[in-house]
Amino acid sequence: MLKRLLLPQGELAQFYDGDEPMRYLAYIELRPGFVRGNHYHKVKEEWIYLIEGQVTLLLEDIESKEKASVSIESGDLIFIPTEIAHALQIAEPGQAIEFSKARFDATDIHRFQLV
Repeated sequence: MLKRLLLPQGELAQFYDGDEPMRYLAYIELRPGFVRGNHYHKVKEEWIYLIEGQVTLLLEDIESKEKASVSIESGDLIFIPTEIAHALQIAEPGQAIEFSKARFDATDIHRFQLV
């Protein structure tokens, strides 16, 4: 995270400031009891900034089969490299922003059941 300021007038979160263009930006609504993801990408690296809520990020390297689980809370910024399967288990409702240097391509979504 570049900068996160919790000001009296509200939060200012600066999560990207780079020379490479950002070509994909999405808003994600997070509803408890649901899972988002269960896939990996071969081309698209993803950044996710959790605006509000609480989720558990499940990860698995599709080649080495190494697994990890990370608790994410409001204000956290995570990076998901290519060929890492990922799923968000939503514990508390909230919202997130997802962004990437790669454009969205439906053929780059490869299903991988984590949950």
